[in-house]
Amino acid sequence: MINNKKFFIPAVFILAAIIILSLAGCGGNAQSAKTTQASSGTTSLDPNQVICKNNKFTPDTLTVKVGTTVTWVNQDSYIHTVTSGNSPSDRSGLFDSGNLNGGETFSFKFDKAGTYDYFCIPHFSLGMIGKIIVTE
Repeated sequence: MINNKKFFIPAVFILAAIIILSLAGCGGNAQSAKTTQASSGTTSLDPNQVICKNNKFTPDTLTVKVGTTVTWVNQDSYIHTVTSGNSPSDRSGLFDSGNLNGGETFSFKFDKAGTYDYFCIPHFSLGMIGKIIVTE
């Protein structure tokens, strides 16, 4: 018979280490971040969130104020990217999520007013494009 008390204390320390490491990434000055989160399969009500699902961004155009952080959530079971620019051959280089697996998120803080086009590299030919409009 296994003594459950022996496993409880190491599990608590492992959980504490995971929480500390995840919080450590929150304090920097980085403007973009990629994280993993559980996906409920439903669209969030967060007004600064874009859902990647069924080879489209929802909403495909989002208007936010300067200083807003926008988060993209991949709710598909396959890879998407969030890449700034007009096409794979015309990237702006401002942000790029890299490959986002299902359930992963990518965030970027928009510090300047303007219009920012973006797309999904693997699904660009299917029309997976979006736009962030940043106002003062």
